[in-house]
Amino acid sequence: MKKKLLSGSFWMMMGSILSRVLGIIYLIPWLMMMGSLEQRNAAQAIFNSAYTPYALFLVLSQSGFPSSIARQIAEYNSENKFRNSLRVFKYGMIVMIGMGLISGIIFWVAAPWIAATSPVVSIQATTVTIRCCVPALVILPPMSLIRGFFQGNQDMQPYGISQLWEQLMRVIFIIATTFAIMEVFHGSFLKAVNYSTFAAFVGAVFSLLYLTYHGFKKRNEYKEMYEQSLPADNNHIPSIFKAIIHDAIPFVVIGSAITIFQFVDQMTFKTIAVGMMDMPLKTARDLFTYFSANPNKITAVVISLTTAISETSLPLLAQKQSRKETGTVLSQNIELNLACLIPASILLSILAWEVNGIFFDFQKIGAQLMSFALINSIILALFMNFFTAVQSMGYQRYAIKKFGVGVILKLALQTPAIYFFGAFGPTLATSIAFGLVTLDVYLMLRRNYIQKGQLRYAGKILKINVVLLAITFVINKLIKIFFVPESKVTAFIYCAVLAGGFGLAYLAILKKTGLLGVIFGTAEENTSPAEDEAILLETATDYEIQNDDQLVDQSILTDSSHEPKSSLEKPIPPRKQTKSAKKKVSSWWNKPKGKHF
Repeated sequence: MKKKLLSGSFWMMMGSILSRVLGIIYLIPWLMMMGSLEQRNAAQAIFNSAYTPYALFLVLSQSGFPSSIARQIAEYNSENKFRNSLRVFKYGMIVMIGMGLISGIIFWVAAPWIAATSPVVSIQATTVTIRCCVPALVILPPMSLIRGFFQGNQDMQPYGISQLWEQLMRVIFIIATTFAIMEVFHGSFLKAVNYSTFAAFVGAVFSLLYLTYHGFKKRNEYKEMYEQSLPADNNHIPSIFKAIIHDAIPFVVIGSAITIFQFVDQMTFKTIAVGMMDMPLKTARDLFTYFSANPNKITAVVISLTTAISETSLPLLAQKQSRKETGTVLSQNIELNLACLIPASILLSILAWEVNGIFFDFQKIGAQLMSFALINSIILALFMNFFTAVQSMGYQRYAIKKFGVGVILKLALQTPAIYFFGAFGPTLATSIAFGLVTLDVYLMLRRNYIQKGQLRYAGKILKINVVLLAITFVINKLIKIFFVPESKVTAFIYCAVLAGGFGLAYLAILKKTGLLGVIFGTAEENTSPAEDEAILLETATDYEIQNDDQLVDQSILTDSSHEPKSSLEKPIPPRKQTKSAKKKVSSWWNKPKGKHF
């Protein structure tokens, strides 16, 4: 099961992580061409003020729907109904084209309001930059559906490679146009920013061309599947898409959670800092750049690692399986995340001065805000991991409820956090809100699914990281007494040496303790028959939440024609059964409630 998880993660991780790496590497030459520190901060603030709402609109217009289509196609293919799959894809494309057009129109109209509430100096220039994102917003939703079609056909390669093509051509266009505008024609940096945001459309076009080419190569295979397929069912298409959209809504909301919180920061920081604290507008703009625009580029890479793992776990958790098997997948997911997430985020936080200097500027406040954001990215990553897991298991209503609590906490904490902690406030408010709801979800999973002995390696992983990271922190502080990197080259060499030494020591310790093979699936876990039996027979002491499949299975088992063969096959009864569990549940919104918060 773990090998299946790892192999499925490959294309997701390659496309997601490498595309984000490209998305931060280009910043080095891009910002260097922008000119003075004043212009670099202004360019970053304007670019981020356009890109954050663009990313939010993009997620809302496409997130969840392609995944739902992919699951629908996979289900039809398993029943040899490829003609149904094509029919769903055809009508899904119409829906996505419509969503792209609607999102583009709304984004164009809302651009002046977004610019006016963002922490920027020039509202007019920011409005133009925001509107440069509209073409990409129109084309990306239908393109994402094509990715979903390949995903539904168990073909993950085009998903990852198309992301790389999209990012690569986007970066090339950004660097080429910025060089031409700033270095050849000596134009305005605002014009360069506008072309840089329009680059998202250029990348999307090349990605779409690659997906079309890949589909053309697979045409014979699809033709054979079509010929061997059963005739298409006369299903009512509106009903199918109503169910798909209904199923996609929770994934859209949770998938856009981080972007929503970033957008809240963008909309509120200027009002609070300038309006309530009398902070100069340029100072607010620069601080917004330091705590949001700059760190978000780096933390996105860290979070994408967790996202790739959690998205690959989705089909494994969605399968009908025993509570023990579900707990095993969750435990392996958590251990794999801890083994990768903790060292990556904390090590980057220790090297925040160098990381901030390599990509942006060597500034104390910028490095401090970068370090703080990287530490808090652990909470964001775990939030995405756990909430994706509970949705995959059928607890969409539960996930939406907890996210709603997080939003309320964020809004309640935002003003006092900014007032007392300044630029650290928005990140702190986000971390507290995300942290509390993530902890609550983890405790639910721990009580109901993760059984005794299944997280046996998590403690060892944390101890190893604490010791190694503490040693690295001390070494870094001692070196800084005598030498502080102040150029991009020396900072890069310093990072490479210190991070390389940490990495080698980390891998060596994991191998020495036997954790390397267990975590990454190259060795079998050593469990005795007695331990397995104990885990199997262990009953839940606080089994408060049931999903739809469990309720249906329980009603089937009460029928005499479906009596279990042994006592071990009987379902584990819940401690309490809510009113909604006594009737047939037909949608995610009618899930039984759990007692949390």
